[in-house]
Amino acid sequence: MKSNSRKSGLLSFVVAAVLVIAPNVALAGRGGSASRIKNAVRSGSVDSIIAEIERAERLLCSGCVEPMLALLDNTDYRVRQAAGWWFARRPARKRALSDSAMATLAGDDDTAVRNAADVLGSFRHPRALAALATAARRMDLSPETRAHAVRALGRIRHIDADPTLAAAMTDASPEVKLEALRAWGKILRQQGAAPAAALVGSAEDVRVRRKAAAVCGTYRETSARSALEDQVLTDPDPAARRNAAWALGRIGDAASESALESATHDPSSLVRTTAEIALGNLR
Repeated sequence: MKSNSRKSGLLSFVVAAVLVIAPNVALAGRGGSASRIKNAVRSGSVDSIIAEIERAERLLCSGCVEPMLALLDNTDYRVRQAAGWWFARRPARKRALSDSAMATLAGDDDTAVRNAADVLGSFRHPRALAALATAARRMDLSPETRAHAVRALGRIRHIDADPTLAAAMTDASPEVKLEALRAWGKILRQQGAAPAAALVGSAEDVRVRRKAAAVCGTYRETSARSALEDQVLTDPDPAARRNAAWALGRIGDAASESALESATHDPSSLVRTTAEIALGNLR
């Protein structure tokens, strides 16, 4: 009896701790209502809105549909993503919304196209690939909207998106390039990173240079080796040099030993340490 009592007490303690430490996780999928969603929207708090959307995950509620549809056009991407996630769990509405979103992608309303791309990214169905690819290449759309179309392709994670992502890495907008690099690493069964090699060391935006080096290192892209050696020695940004050193270690070509040896004397301790580790992979 004492043993059972102790187990019961321990279980109560664990449950209480979960509720205190992670209340949103503990209550996910339970306790939601249309009124709670509307109150959260009125509060203007992104965190509150998302928490109520998650709480309504399994809720059968006709009154929830209208406010949820409105959230698909919210100004905050995180809210739009959460609302799309909610509809993704409702197959009948998901199909109708998917058809509507793909039609919207062909329109001229920049904001509507952006939001439609976000919806399709939340649904993650390959049937949207062609429509999103077209939107990602439309120069009449803003860089932000093209970037969201590229982001949606990354969320779908299908290998057929590769040609579009490669083209997006040549876009004039740094934001589009960056989203293409991020999406490239999310594609299932991805191999190589040749399109990213062209951005190593040459991109004006430091975020792009950092990410390009990281992507090339992840996929051991040998065609990027020379550019990575230049980047580890000359890039003005320590994080970009560090990523280049890491990537060279991943590629593991002995021809990079000289560049990495020089990088062990870099002013940044982070670069020096990474270069030393990378040299160990070459020897």
